[in-house]
Amino acid sequence: MTETKKKKDESRIDIYKAWCKACGICAAFCPTHVLARDEAGYPYVKDIDKCIQCAWCEIRCPDFAITVEKKNKSKKRPDDDEKDEEERGVAPGQ
Repeated sequence: MTETKKKKDESRIDIYKAWCKACGICAAFCPTHVLARDEAGYPYVKDIDKCIQCAWCEIRCPDFAITVEKKNKSKKRPDDDEKDEEERGVAPGQ
């Protein structure tokens, strides 16, 4: 019998090179070494499959030049939150 493995949620890391000053903080703080630095010192995604979505790179970046996005297979529609709030009797914005 073959077992079906649950694939972990895929990550997406966006690096805005126009904002990046190539300080290397993001690569240095990555616990799984997903990020590496090129010849010029700019970060790039070396192995996205190792990403644990801790967002340390995003948190530590002094220039807000990196974002980590978790991709879910089942995407929730934005208006679903409003429906949940209405059912609980919560006014929007609270």
